[in-house]
Amino acid sequence: MPSFRVQFQVSGLRPGHRPDEVLEVARAAVVAPLHCDDVRLDMPAGVPTVTVRFTIAGSHDADEDARARRHGAQITHQVSQVAVVSPPRVLRRRGGSWLPIPAL
Repeated sequence: MPSFRVQFQVSGLRPGHRPDEVLEVARAAVVAPLHCDDVRLDMPAGVPTVTVRFTIAGSHDADEDARARRHGAQITHQVSQVAVVSPPRVLRRRGGSWLPIPAL
């Protein structure tokens, strides 16, 4: 099963929401047929960045990449209900590297 990541920066919380909701919502946004492998918050250069790692059922690269883009956008949309987020960046694991999937 191919492995993907969606990453987005968080620049603030929406009114009435707590910081811990961001990762909770991100994890809950990964729904079947996806499998959530990991959700984490990193601070590269002091900027909060959420990374959600997920796997999808294999088919062929173009279809897998298209589904990963859609799911990445959906995960980001869900989190945007509780936080102000940047556009998502979707990456695919190839060997030992994470390579960006170009946006359409």
